[in-house]
Amino acid sequence: MKKLSVLFTLIILTVSGLFAAPSKIIMLRDNGPLRKANDSNGVEWSETVRAGTELELASSQTVIKDLVTSSKTYTDVEFYEVKYNKNTYYVQLTDAEPADGASVIQEDAVLFTRPTLKAFRNAMLETGTFVVAGDTTKEMNITYRKIIFYDTNEGVKRTRYVNSENISSSDKDVKAVILLETARATQNEELQKELLNNAKSIKTSILIEGYITREINKILNISTFSDDTIEQYEAYAVIYDPDGSKINVRSMPGTAGEVVGQIESADTPAIYVSLRTESTETINKFTDHWYYITEPETGLEGWVFGGFIGFQ
Repeated sequence: MKKLSVLFTLIILTVSGLFAAPSKIIMLRDNGPLRKANDSNGVEWSETVRAGTELELASSQTVIKDLVTSSKTYTDVEFYEVKYNKNTYYVQLTDAEPADGASVIQEDAVLFTRPTLKAFRNAMLETGTFVVAGDTTKEMNITYRKIIFYDTNEGVKRTRYVNSENISSSDKDVKAVILLETARATQNEELQKELLNNAKSIKTSILIEGYITREINKILNISTFSDDTIEQYEAYAVIYDPDGSKINVRSMPGTAGEVVGQIESADTPAIYVSLRTESTETINKFTDHWYYITEPETGLEGWVFGGFIGFQ
């Protein structure tokens, strides 16, 4: 009987280990606040960390405390107790999610409320957004992945589904994007260049590598197209976007170019095209050249991605 009891205990411990709660928590909110306890039952702001940062989860149980801000005290707010750099902090439930690791959107991802095409929402998460990824579900040859992310518009965590191909759970991809975002936020030019070089040196997936390169070019205002790859190209065309959005006109070819103006795609007059890049670029799954255009009525000149141009 004693042997059976020991065996039963070992089985219980093994099964419990398979379903053990995560020991980490992922910050989903950019510049997510870490708060320290005060002398009463409250917590106050201490410092911030970037989205994607892994924190040590001190307990799987949440705690109720008062949130003290400069303008108001909110009572009975639920927090996770965490450890970061050997200090104890409190993180609000809306800002972070327990998980074994962070994931990152590696290509703009359409959101679904359920794992089916019928649950499509007119919203998406941009490349570089940090999420916590969950289970996958396959329907009609599409594998959906459950995700939890921070909704910056509403200031809450949301649960949605995306095409699993749009997500990377690679530690290297996550690290590279964190370095990129840290560099974007710093005002120190030398430190910024060092962080960008570190981000670029990491061997990431192809999609994240392309994203890192594009974003570095934007930060440093570098065009991916050199002068000797630009050719003459004379034509008349119209600007068009299926969504009816305004189209950016840039100072140089590529998304690193500064936006010098915008053109309404709905009522655009004919534009004159005088230059084109020899090579192409892929943006939101559309591959095309960049064209130098002149808008005759306003005199606006600059570069427009070919995916928004219809030639006459």
